[in-house]
Amino acid sequence: MHVVNAMFSRGLGGIEQAFIDYCTCLKNQGCKVTAIIHPNAQVRPALVGLQVNIVNVKNKGIFDFLAKSYLKKILKQIRPDVIIVHGNRAANLLRSPAQKLKLPIVGVTHNYSLKRQIGFSAMFATTEDLKSTLISMGQKEDTIYKIPNMIKMPSSEVAISEFRVPVVIGTMGRFVQKKGFDYFVRSLSELKDRAVDFRAVIGGAGEEEPVLKKLVRDLRLDDRVQFSGWVENKSKFFNNIDIFVLPSIHEPFGIILLEAFARGKVVITTDSEGPAEIATQKKDAIIVEKGDSRMIASAVEKLLNDRALARKLAENAYNTAQKYESEVIGRKILEALIKIEKGHK
Repeated sequence: MHVVNAMFSRGLGGIEQAFIDYCTCLKNQGCKVTAIIHPNAQVRPALVGLQVNIVNVKNKGIFDFLAKSYLKKILKQIRPDVIIVHGNRAANLLRSPAQKLKLPIVGVTHNYSLKRQIGFSAMFATTEDLKSTLISMGQKEDTIYKIPNMIKMPSSEVAISEFRVPVVIGTMGRFVQKKGFDYFVRSLSELKDRAVDFRAVIGGAGEEEPVLKKLVRDLRLDDRVQFSGWVENKSKFFNNIDIFVLPSIHEPFGIILLEAFARGKVVITTDSEGPAEIATQKKDAIIVEKGDSRMIASAVEKLLNDRALARKLAENAYNTAQKYESEVIGRKILEALIKIEKGHK
């Protein structure tokens, strides 16, 4: 099967990681993969390493008619069996060319901005909540496939380690308001007020970085909090922390949660959309209300005072992560694509 996998965002984040994961798992499932990206996309090095076909398409936004015309020309030449799109720009630019050439097009739900993908041949919903959202927006239920995002498990089984002294608490992601990093910082202040000894590492970058650093200074946490910058080596990041906190206010899926699970970390997460579906309270994580820094602090204290619970959570988290392993999800994707292609003929 020849699959076009398309995305036009240029940065690095959850959508971009999912795009790379799709290219990887489809190639591993024996598909011919053509990746269509923006010339300045930061995912390029990863794609070159995968040795997939790469097509660069410049575009000026979702209404770029020249880009649509060029995409139609490309699709007519390569005649893929199916097109997968990630993000609204790819969805809008490829909808018309796919329809004119009578090619099945599939959207992946990375967030709740889905208007431009309604009516596609099929949709891959990463969570039940996103599936319900698609149905409420008019997508036919029998064209929706529940396919979560995937992760690559560590090559060897992870050893569950004891907490350091002082304990190291970590978080990671894009520094934007919806990720809730300000609540994480405030939870550290709460821990300090409760005389809990700790160190914290905040990995990532983004528009809220100056705000977060000022908050750390204002709360006099400079001696306990380290900003490590954008995390290239996630394994190293996780190896250097004991507890991972996902403080998101809004999180459609939460691939970073699974990455923490896969490395045997003890996890505290908010009850935001995706994490609330992935994690199970006191089985593989402690789930707290979003926007409540005191609950995060109390969860850390609970873990420090109940090491048996912490170890149980880490062990179960590792088992949960295995359900999302790329080989497992890759088979689901291929099965769905075969069904979609047959139904389109």
